[in-house]
Amino acid sequence: MKVLGACILTLIIAVTAFAGEGASVVSAVENTSPLRNTVAPPVIKESYKYYEVSGCCEKDLHCDLIDKCIRMQNGKKADSTTAWKIKWNYGHTQSSNACIAEAFTVTVDVVFNMPKWVPNGKAPLELEEKWSTYVEKLMLHERGHRDRAVDAANSLTRAVAGLTPPATCEALEREINSLSRKQLENLVKEQEKYDAVTRHGSTQGAVFP
Repeated sequence: MKVLGACILTLIIAVTAFAGEGASVVSAVENTSPLRNTVAPPVIKESYKYYEVSGCCEKDLHCDLIDKCIRMQNGKKADSTTAWKIKWNYGHTQSSNACIAEAFTVTVDVVFNMPKWVPNGKAPLELEEKWSTYVEKLMLHERGHRDRAVDAANSLTRAVAGLTPPATCEALEREINSLSRKQLENLVKEQEKYDAVTRHGSTQGAVFP
């Protein structure tokens, strides 16, 4: 088996409430060709990054959140973001009349960027509860972005599983590249639609104060 070093990377920042504002299961795909590509379930990796905010009253905490929130490349600000990166790799074997993809695997790296407030003991319990609810709603929204990236990885895996092996490995690479581009383009649209429908998380309760 010859290893083919093919991968596509993309990084999308999914915006949530503006400041001041295990492995997934891949469905079986029937392939009527006598030769079949082999695939593995997507690998999902998650990590968290935090920025600290302070304040012992709602007004001070809100002001610090606005001051320290995430600055986007487009100039906008966000209280939290989700960054995702999708890559894939596989091996291939050339037979007399076809090239077969082997162990096609998609990896999704997800990074949640979140605010972190550590009360100094002077903040009222009501404010702590309000903040806790806000962060919970932020994560609810961000996980929605994560889920859409995972769905795209599953879709790409199913598409490769159902792909009829072409005559050459060069053709196989071209077809997989085409499939991956389409999935990533669809994913960008789905992420934008999700933010529009949820108003960047505000309809899900991600609003502070």
